[in-house]
Amino acid sequence: MRELFVVADESTDSLWVLRTLDGEKFCIPREELIPPAAPMLTDVSAQDETDYEVVEAELVDEPVAPAVPLHPVEEPEAEEPEAEEPAAEEPEPAPVERTPAEPDPLFATPLSLRPKDIQARIRAGASTEELAEEMGVAISRVEPYAHPVLLERAQVAEAAKQSHPVRADGAAPDTLFEILALSFASRGHALSEARWDAMREVGEPWVVRLTWQAGLQEHSAEWSFHRSMGSSATTEPRDAVAADLIDPSFAQPVRSLSAVSTDVEQETPVAPAEQGQQHTQPDLFAEGDALHFPEEQAKPQKRRRKAVTPHWEDVLLGVRTNTKRPKK
Repeated sequence: MRELFVVADESTDSLWVLRTLDGEKFCIPREELIPPAAPMLTDVSAQDETDYEVVEAELVDEPVAPAVPLHPVEEPEAEEPEAEEPAAEEPEPAPVERTPAEPDPLFATPLSLRPKDIQARIRAGASTEELAEEMGVAISRVEPYAHPVLLERAQVAEAAKQSHPVRADGAAPDTLFEILALSFASRGHALSEARWDAMREVGEPWVVRLTWQAGLQEHSAEWSFHRSMGSSATTEPRDAVAADLIDPSFAQPVRSLSAVSTDVEQETPVAPAEQGQQHTQPDLFAEGDALHFPEEQAKPQKRRRKAVTPHWEDVLLGVRTNTKRPKK
């Protein structure tokens, strides 16, 4: 049970205003709290005390409808936690103005040569790398113009293999490839390791170039390539190396090219007087018949041949000079 206190200031003639220690207030009708009427005072002295019986009764609280507070008690509102002020935000960096990426000069630089000029340079022997570096552009921008010309050069070089080389006595019956294969084999080289190429200047015939490696040096030979409608194609040598390679007398005996001392010993010819003295014998048969042998004729003295210096072309091509004398 809770203890209630009467609030006299707020109570009325019909209602009692009660409150608890917590401050909660209730309104109860006065009729429910009016005590029973007091018995009339009579002279009991004359009556016998036995006429009255004292009864002790216990007051039982009956459930009563909840009292409605007269004035709604305003409960203190729960203090909402103060919203924490956001920490001072760092100032955002100023937006950087972005400029479009600068194009690569290798792809943005315009070509300084026309496509026709590029193909003419490639046909004359220039490479795509050389032209790209000269114009300051990427190689991929030159390749579309160079590719068809490079195919043309390869086709001409392949056709030149089946041409007939022209010698002093006319065109050879064998093809250039067959003659060079035999010539290279006789010199200890392999034609399969050589590189074929063809090029042509404006207004000039095609030039076929053969390049190979011999030792530590790279050698090359060039022929002029001519085509005709009525006959087979021919090639003419443009340098001494090309002429030697198609020379029919290229097969020569092998000879060592080791250095030979230039000091050649030579026998000193004997004077006739001394020679006569050497062959004169004492006259043992002064008297009578004597046998006389015919005088021996002086034999020619043998002379050693001087060392032969090989020609520069023989050294270049690895040819060994023939030192044998032709038979008489």
